[in-house]
Amino acid sequence: MTPKTTLRQRFEEEALPLMQDMYAQAYHLTRNRADAEDLVQETYIRGMRKFVQFEQGTNLKAWLGRILFNQFINEYRRKKRRVKSVFVEGVENMAETQDTPENDERFAVMDPGKLAQDDSFLQSLDQDLKEGLSELDSRYRDVLLLNTVGELSYKDIASKLKLPIGTVMSRLHRAKAFLRDRFAGKAMPAA
Repeated sequence: MTPKTTLRQRFEEEALPLMQDMYAQAYHLTRNRADAEDLVQETYIRGMRKFVQFEQGTNLKAWLGRILFNQFINEYRRKKRRVKSVFVEGVENMAETQDTPENDERFAVMDPGKLAQDDSFLQSLDQDLKEGLSELDSRYRDVLLLNTVGELSYKDIASKLKLPIGTVMSRLHRAKAFLRDRFAGKAMPAA
């Protein structure tokens, strides 16, 4: 038996029983069955390639979970970049303006309270999203805007707003749930 075959067999023996757990984590992130299956498949492909780096005796489930989460984030960023370029081209043609890229950079560093009141930012939004943001409590809206527009991590948001990371995570979750419920036509949760 070659070392590669042994490594592959060990990966299959140890990692395959965890596939259902990985699927549950992927589904929680994607909220879509097909996307979750794709994410698990990519995780296992990457995991098999990187299995030589796995330290025997450590938590394989956590190691695979980290790969899965990183794959999810990388795909999210790829999609975001693709959407952004299409969005910019579409807005330039519709609004007959050439300054959209500069606005995007300005929006990313702008204070969230000012951003939620900035006319050029608000004009770039869909009417439903604009209304949803205006109905959202400022505590939740600020965290949401810093995370989505400013692309700040939980730690950076916590530092900027002088909040515990757990509070940032909770507020971001509530903001997303509020908007998700609003767009689904459900009753809005109390802020």
